[in-house]
Amino acid sequence: MRVFLLFLTAALGASLHAQDEPAFTLSSPADENGNFSADYTCDGTGSTLPLAWSNAPAGTREFAVLMTTLPPDGVTKWNWVLYNIPASTTRLVKDAYHAGTLGNGSDGPGNQYNPPCSKGPGPKRYTWTVYALSAKPVIPAGTRRVTGDVITAAIKDITLASASITLTHTRRTDAPGYSAECRQIMDSIRASRQGSATVTCDNTYAYIASDALPNHPMMDGIVSSNLQVPIAQNFHGENAWKIPLHPQMAEKPTNVVDGPIGVAVNGVPIFNPCTQGGCVTGGDTKVLGQLDTCNGHAGRADDYHYHAAPNCMMAAQPDNFWNTHPVGWALDGFAIFGYKDADGTMAERDDLCGGNRKQVPNAPQGYSYHLTDASPYVMNCLAGFPSPDLANQGRKFRPLRQPPVRPFRLTNMTLRVDPSDGYQVLEFTSRIPFVSTETGRDQYNNAPGTYKIRYKEIIGQELADLIQMRGRPATACWNFQFLDASGKVTQNPVDYCR
Repeated sequence: MRVFLLFLTAALGASLHAQDEPAFTLSSPADENGNFSADYTCDGTGSTLPLAWSNAPAGTREFAVLMTTLPPDGVTKWNWVLYNIPASTTRLVKDAYHAGTLGNGSDGPGNQYNPPCSKGPGPKRYTWTVYALSAKPVIPAGTRRVTGDVITAAIKDITLASASITLTHTRRTDAPGYSAECRQIMDSIRASRQGSATVTCDNTYAYIASDALPNHPMMDGIVSSNLQVPIAQNFHGENAWKIPLHPQMAEKPTNVVDGPIGVAVNGVPIFNPCTQGGCVTGGDTKVLGQLDTCNGHAGRADDYHYHAAPNCMMAAQPDNFWNTHPVGWALDGFAIFGYKDADGTMAERDDLCGGNRKQVPNAPQGYSYHLTDASPYVMNCLAGFPSPDLANQGRKFRPLRQPPVRPFRLTNMTLRVDPSDGYQVLEFTSRIPFVSTETGRDQYNNAPGTYKIRYKEIIGQELADLIQMRGRPATACWNFQFLDASGKVTQNPVDYCR
């Protein structure tokens, strides 16, 4: 009897203690009495919802966040798949794209967030769930698309607790995403078979969102470089590219000395032909050999962009496709087409900005730009009123590191993934000695030979620990390693954050 009473007392005590533990909860400052605004849908900037959670159970090693909706067909649709979120995280700010590893939403081929864009009348319910995990999810080898189903299966046996919120949004029948102007840009993005861009629209702009990394090879064939590398950019939500939906011709064109002048339909920015600082003598990136075989390269923010016709992207469609479908969109809202007009004749390029006023399909009337193999390749001015992104372009690019070298001649440049550890490997050969730097205050002397720059994004708790150790605000970090052809370390490994 005494043993039974002791057991009963212990059981009741444990039960009461469990009841005393605060519940694991999830909330959002965007919750408007159970609803959320169009800003978080395809009728706004398409931003991710800010979230906050508390009272994660003991033993939590990391989190995963899934956003779902249940359409009329009863098949769960995944809008947001985010995992490898550090255990120290208690909230996600609006447009938190680097808080973890982004998986594959139901609406696109790439790793991307799919903002709500439900069709049909009436309110639609969306659910956000945060999972507290006891271990890191194991993704089966060979998995090509990390979908919501893949993550759900991976966390099934390691979930300590979960918390959810469900909010409602009712889409108006006259919502901006339904407009003909928005549909033109949406349809053009879907025609691309390279990259993973998405489009949302308010009443003024289309927002082209992407990480600016195409699916085609990058950096191959460059013969002059400052050794920057392509790294995913945060052109999402409020930081997406603003393309005017109702372009108008300006009285005077706007010159664009350097930087982005538009964005290709695969989400990769298009720059004018010049090097940093403008088209001074010898400043043509293509003539200097600074572009890869796809007419792109990595800039000073370690951002990949095109300076001439995005031929590798275009090769995914028949040549004549680009006569009637935009290759990209200029920052004034007018479309960029291929080398020919809609009738198949070589496009006339006026002295204004390298376009013409002929009728075009699938794009706004009044003006269109056309590609050419002669400088300026795309255009060097904007004929219409520019998007605010032209003046504010610097805010979109956050340099990761000091340019390692001044551009110099090299050969055999390639960029590949090391399958053994997932590192990106930029390999090149220099016939002359060169000096490189990591911080701008140090230098490394390199003899002629072949070199490898290896880099990989740091994720999960390792990222949180690194940011805390550095003591400076950051949202993303990458580890860089420097080797010669034999595998010998030529510079100290370094972690760069932004």
